[in-house]
Amino acid sequence: MKPSSLAPSAMRHAPPLSRRRALGALFALTLAPALASGCKKDASTTPAAAPPGRCAHCGMKLTAGSAWLTELVAADGSKKTFDTPRCALTARLAGGAAKLRVQDFYDRTWRDGGEVLFVVGSDVLGPMGPDLVPVDTARAPKFLKDHEGDRALKLEEITKAVLEDLK
Repeated sequence: MKPSSLAPSAMRHAPPLSRRRALGALFALTLAPALASGCKKDASTTPAAAPPGRCAHCGMKLTAGSAWLTELVAADGSKKTFDTPRCALTARLAGGAAKLRVQDFYDRTWRDGGEVLFVVGSDVLGPMGPDLVPVDTARAPKFLKDHEGDRALKLEEITKAVLEDLK
């Protein structure tokens, strides 16, 4: 037998850490806290103008065709787009009254927020986790049963406390 094959594993040396791996590890460690924090913007802040293609509340990139896109329409007709109903409702509560437009869960038609019920506590998750799911009032009982929802709320029943409990 060769003497090198008899050497205990503790005696063997690992190859030196390459520059690429060292930089990759450093990069991952620096970004980990930022990525772990997620989208948790203070609900008391007024929504600022977001860059095009970004949520007006949290800044998350908007996905064209997403069933979760939501809009707030001001009295002058200007629109702010949000990635989820939760972001839009948080901005609406913080920034005053505006018309809320959401997409119905089943047929994805745009509806006024007052025409749907918002289901809380279901097994349907939005792009950022638990969210309010807009469902046509006639289909809400079926959705609650099929997706184990806790309750369905009208637009005016949604408070800051309801939104905070989603997180």
